[in-house]
Amino acid sequence: MTNMKIILSAFVILFSSISFGQNDLLNTPEKLWAKVNSESYNKLLDSLNTYYDETRNDIKLHDSIKKEELKSLAICDQLIQEFPGSDLVFDAMYRKALITYEYLNIDIAQEFFFKVVNFNTTKTAYKRKAYRFLASIEIDKSNYNQAILYLDESSKYKVTYFCGNEWDTDTRQLRNMYTICFDGLCEKR
Repeated sequence: MTNMKIILSAFVILFSSISFGQNDLLNTPEKLWAKVNSESYNKLLDSLNTYYDETRNDIKLHDSIKKEELKSLAICDQLIQEFPGSDLVFDAMYRKALITYEYLNIDIAQEFFFKVVNFNTTKTAYKRKAYRFLASIEIDKSNYNQAILYLDESSKYKVTYFCGNEWDTDTRQLRNMYTICFDGLCEKR
């Protein structure tokens, strides 16, 4: 009888570890998004950014940050492809646009930001930021009229600020971008 208990216990333990262990292999949108936003990943970026000295032009450090961001890009692509109906697709699209803007190609990033602003969602903070990036891209191209349209559009989306510093930073950024546009238009005359 005790041999039977041992065999049965071993079978239950083995079966449960096989059954429950497989759940780690199955992806869900939430698991993929957690990989993108994992705490250890963000800690790595924070520590790298803390010690990053732009005056040294530390290429090795920049490359390691880029490598981690490109891993996130791949995970965002996977989430978008495998779970097109998930609520997290919009978040992944925005993150994909950001990473592409920072590390790859601004023209491709612009296409991704267009997808973000045209996506049907109530997450207005991301749309606001996406319009700001579109405006920034147009400023870099000296398309000041288009940049102003994007800045105007960005202001239509409400954002909740948790402290006055966030509001101040956002307002200052908007003011600076408008100033660049108006100065650029005056120079063209």
